[in-house]
Amino acid sequence: MDFLDKFVIPQSLVHIELLHYLATLVLLIFIPFISIIFGTTLFSLYFRKKGNTESNKHLLYFAKDLISMSTVNKYVGIILGIVPLLTLMIIYVQLLSSTPSLAVTYLFIAFLLVIVALIFIYTYRYSISFNLIFNSLDNFKPSDEIISDDINKFSKATKRLSVSAGYYGVIILVFAIWFYLGGLNLALYPEQTGSQNVFAVLLSFDVISRLLFFFSFAMAITGGAILFRFLFWEGGLKGIDEEYKKLAKNVGVKTAFYFSALIPLFLTSDLLALPKSALSSSIFIYSGLVLLVLFICYNLLYAMTKDEKSNYSGILFGLLIISLGFSLVIDQVSMDNATKLQTLRLNKKYDVLFASLKGETNKLPVINGKDVFQTRCSACHSFDRKIVGPPYNEVLKKYEGNTNKLVGFIMNPKKIEPNYPPMPNPGLKPNEAKAVAKYILETYKK
Repeated sequence: MDFLDKFVIPQSLVHIELLHYLATLVLLIFIPFISIIFGTTLFSLYFRKKGNTESNKHLLYFAKDLISMSTVNKYVGIILGIVPLLTLMIIYVQLLSSTPSLAVTYLFIAFLLVIVALIFIYTYRYSISFNLIFNSLDNFKPSDEIISDDINKFSKATKRLSVSAGYYGVIILVFAIWFYLGGLNLALYPEQTGSQNVFAVLLSFDVISRLLFFFSFAMAITGGAILFRFLFWEGGLKGIDEEYKKLAKNVGVKTAFYFSALIPLFLTSDLLALPKSALSSSIFIYSGLVLLVLFICYNLLYAMTKDEKSNYSGILFGLLIISLGFSLVIDQVSMDNATKLQTLRLNKKYDVLFASLKGETNKLPVINGKDVFQTRCSACHSFDRKIVGPPYNEVLKKYEGNTNKLVGFIMNPKKIEPNYPPMPNPGLKPNEAKAVAKYILETYKK
């Protein structure tokens, strides 16, 4: 989707950082909603089938209440499902402009699939309501045979529609999520030429790992949402008996517990799949916060099982959302780390554009690399001897002919040499990092 680059406005470093924050907020709206939509539709189809098989009205009404809980109305689907993904696609167009990455293309496909999936799921939601209405007319025998035949035809049609629409909706939603995660993974490799075919991308270990992580979190949040809606929100659902409450509680607690228990496993595999350029200490800090919050959730679920307390449902659901929020921050931090060089290029375009608008095209500020080295680097580094960090003469060979790689390391340092402490981030601006990288490489060669 290269044509979108024509509409991109160059961004400064501050604006790019704000775009990452905005992406996190957008995902904090989209991911919980689409997770609950996926989980409740899956459960609704299961309990509807089981209810029809066993002629159990509790299960049938539970299936209806589950899908009604997540879909609410069509405007909620548009606001929480479609608009956020469209916004995210626009953000990624900005962040990945002028790169060969196909991330935006995958997000666009996910966007279209989400629209189609929500249409099917909302059709299922309304058809299952009609289904229950027609079921209540089983004992109604109108004197007019034509009316009786019409009722039977509509009843059969709505049953077929509810089943097919629900299954189609879930299947298409799975592919939408799959393409979304494929796009998210490609964003970590902005320099990738896009030569990989769609199967190589979607079936890669990275994307499959992300997909399993998403499904485990989606089902855990669905379990928390069931407990929150059926037992806590406004005192729980009104007019239901104890058997129905017990059903909702058992489904919610078991779903939240079992799938939450899988999250650490898939979180670990997700971290292992990240490229080295995406890793930093903050990634592991936020991962630890995800696990810490989940540990608290385990204790709340255990308390709900032992003490029969439902007032923990609100806290549990809130903590699951917070834990998901930390995982979304991991995604954005890893993307920010992996796209440092792309950020430098975008900032350079911004500086040129800003200078040209001010009529100062030939007056762009010149940064002296030697000055930056002496003020910010010389306390820890020397060319021929160890101070705190290794001597440049020992480590700069791998950066010869690749200034941008050194700039990327300076902007986002990582522990490489086992015999030396990790380098702290010097907090240089992109033009300062580029100037000092050029200076030390030129000096090293002398």
